[in-house]
Amino acid sequence: MPKVAVITRTKDRPDFLKRAIRSVAAQTYSDYVHVIINDGGDNTKVQQIVDSVDEKVAANIKLFHREKPSNGPDTIFNESIDRVPAEFFALHDDDDTWHEGFLETTVSHMEKHTQHGAVVVRADKIIEKRLDGDIRQVKQTGWMPEMKVISFYRQCIDNQLTPIATLFRNSAYVKVGKFDDSLPVVGDWEFGIRLLSKYDVGFINPGYALAFYHHRDAADNSFAVHDHREYITLVLNKYLRHDIEHGQLGLGYIMNSLRYDQDMRSATLRRLVPKPVTKLMRRKTR
Repeated sequence: MPKVAVITRTKDRPDFLKRAIRSVAAQTYSDYVHVIINDGGDNTKVQQIVDSVDEKVAANIKLFHREKPSNGPDTIFNESIDRVPAEFFALHDDDDTWHEGFLETTVSHMEKHTQHGAVVVRADKIIEKRLDGDIRQVKQTGWMPEMKVISFYRQCIDNQLTPIATLFRNSAYVKVGKFDDSLPVVGDWEFGIRLLSKYDVGFINPGYALAFYHHRDAADNSFAVHDHREYITLVLNKYLRHDIEHGQLGLGYIMNSLRYDQDMRSATLRRLVPKPVTKLMRRKTR
């Protein structure tokens, strides 16, 4: 059994899949299996990409084709974790990348901190776009640069467990339950809440990014685009109903209170910010 299962979901994005395979293959840590799930995309193209890689790289890849597309990434995560058991697992989207030391650093941390259900690393956000058929980097900035620890309280409002930046312990996954595959989006946030309700999660900042979250225009995404607000509300409602049914002020109350405060601050800023901008514009035209 491999120590780590690296799970990649892909669909009709050959350039990104090739890059993701290179990202995983470049790891200095070698006790892993790279599970690639073709989620309803062109079987032939994905098979050709996997067949074209170096024999040593191919030996670590397990490719599965899903004829019918899933409802979302969490279905793929659950199926893959069950299909290829390992002590740890990582979720490597086809369009994201790792520093070569990601697995070596995170596995070492988890072996030393057996009480941790997962570990998160410092990450950067990379803005990129397609230009003349190539993927070009436009900008690179810190992703959640203020983060120094993983807080259960903060997870109630803000997902700190960015998939590309996290290594999970399989036994913790078994204890807290699977990803909620009824959610096409925000399932990683909801899973993180349940994980932190049972376990602490470590954080590693070696002084540079170990993971890279890539972002482009929505038009470049072959997966369906969903309204995150709708599904965030479904999660908030579920937890609040649980509180009410059990006659308590618990996670549901905390999550909804934080969301309400955040929405009110955002609404206030939207009302206030245009005023000084308007005044500045008026001064410039005088």
